[in-house]
Amino acid sequence: MASEQTDADSRRSQPDVLGWVARALLLAPEAALVAALLCAYWGMGDPAPIGLAIMLVIISFIARLIALVAARAALELERPDIGEALVHSALALYPWSPDSLALHGVIALSNDQPARAEVALRRAIALLPDRANVHAALSAALLDLGRPGEAAEAARAALVLAPDCAIAHLYLAEAERACGAPAQDIEDQLRAGLDCTGAPESEAALRCALGAHLLAEHRIAEATLTLHGAEALVPRCTAPRQIALRVRLGELMIAQGQIERAREQFRNVATLDPHGRYARAAWRASHLL
Repeated sequence: MASEQTDADSRRSQPDVLGWVARALLLAPEAALVAALLCAYWGMGDPAPIGLAIMLVIISFIARLIALVAARAALELERPDIGEALVHSALALYPWSPDSLALHGVIALSNDQPARAEVALRRAIALLPDRANVHAALSAALLDLGRPGEAAEAARAALVLAPDCAIAHLYLAEAERACGAPAQDIEDQLRAGLDCTGAPESEAALRCALGAHLLAEHRIAEATLTLHGAEALVPRCTAPRQIALRVRLGELMIAQGQIERAREQFRNVATLDPHGRYARAAWRASHLL
């Protein structure tokens, strides 16, 4: 009996090891290539061409890694144009990188190009299907494309992989709303996201969505309390996220009739990013309200 249990454990662990190796090769194929070239280098008596090839592969890997890190930083700084150029460089060096494809999709999404985002994100998922955040990003792209049924499916896939993926709860709630789900189901989904959120950006976005939902249900006191919670989280978010959140809060405050507070949000947007995508509309709103 003990030997049978050991054999079963061994059979279960073998696919895990093979899967880990396959994943490592997919993410960093340069490592296997360098290892093979090193074996050839030592076995053939240190030939210079192989040494040069090893050096070029290592340089290519470092350049790809730097391009990816810099592209993520550019996206955080609301410079998707720079991010896109950098991620294209990374993909030129290795077109089958799930990391590069996923980042390409997110950058396309931030550039209001959901169709391009879908293509890149689906390619990333096909190569490495166990990343919840990529499924969640695909859900966002499908929502922008007006395909809520598929968006809900992608969000559920993200939640199967990571039940604590707060942003997937948000996208699932939005997809269910577009599909005509009952109001209580949508509220339950948003509250489930709030129960598991950790990042202030995700929690603030969920609170804004829940506040909007409660306003639509004419539950004004609950909506006001929820939006106060979102407003308190905004200073803890990165500057680019603060801008989008303040715009959304301003819109919801107008819906509540809180004109002075809405004006304050729009002024903050114009101050934080005087030349950004929201700046002109926010400045105009702050003076017209």
